[in-house]
Amino acid sequence: MGANFMIIADDVLAVNDKIEEIKKGYGILSEDIVYNLAEEDIFSLIDELSTVSLFDETKFIVVKNAESLLSQTESSVSELVKAMTRQNSSHVVIFVFLEQIDHYHPIYQKVKKFCSVIELYVKNMNLHDYAKEYFRKEGYEVEDPTISLLVSYSDSLQSLRTFMDQVQMYKASEKKITTEDILKLVPVPLEDNVYHLIDAVLSNDKPRIIKGYQDMKLKSLQAATLIPMLLNKFQEIYNVILLVKNGFNQSSLAELLNVSSGRAYYMIKNAKEHSAKEISKQLDLLNRLDYQIKSGQIDANLGLELYFLR
Repeated sequence: MGANFMIIADDVLAVNDKIEEIKKGYGILSEDIVYNLAEEDIFSLIDELSTVSLFDETKFIVVKNAESLLSQTESSVSELVKAMTRQNSSHVVIFVFLEQIDHYHPIYQKVKKFCSVIELYVKNMNLHDYAKEYFRKEGYEVEDPTISLLVSYSDSLQSLRTFMDQVQMYKASEKKITTEDILKLVPVPLEDNVYHLIDAVLSNDKPRIIKGYQDMKLKSLQAATLIPMLLNKFQEIYNVILLVKNGFNQSSLAELLNVSSGRAYYMIKNAKEHSAKEISKQLDLLNRLDYQIKSGQIDANLGLELYFLR
């Protein structure tokens, strides 16, 4: 009987990394045999599992869109299980699920009986530790605050790896990555631009406010869109201030708000730099402005500019 796996994940790159890890673990050098159950007939997969390799090699079979199993007939899935569990088989087959599925579905349960299940949810991964270990293996010197900043810019493992590859190529000879390198090479997410603008507002730094607002306009962000974003982020800071006062730390905040550890680090940092009173004041001003705009009392662009220059 061969080796059968189910990978249930929310990130393609995490899946690909795990597949390579499994393949390396079995010492398989042959090319992957890939089936897409959303496009290919299940009986093609069954035939593949039932056919002995001409070169007597272990078949490494990756089944994408395995969610389609749940729409197959009972009889076809029974044939699949029979092929998976043949005594003289030496295949390795991996079913990849990238969508939410009914874990109690009878077909899922039927196939699961003969598989090792691996759950890979990026939201539950410590991306900071992942990046730190990756850089260490590649021989790069990177301090923890720099890694936290890089992780905070990333909304997935895929984007994190893209940014990591980018800075590694730039610093390949020096093998040392600094915060300045991240700021120079990695595009700041729109959300972080809003945070920078908020920081300028709270510091009453008029030149930074004007520059930040102009940068946002260059991104074609209209005042009517920016005001709700500012409200949302001020409210987020206010919420985090209260959570920190109630004993929340970086890991517990990341778990509660379903954000990366790096993002939680900067959320707490922002919260500790400001008081609930000053955040509440900004919320009141923006709420009043939002009402005035929606009731036709003031133009959105003029109102926002007056708010920044008050």
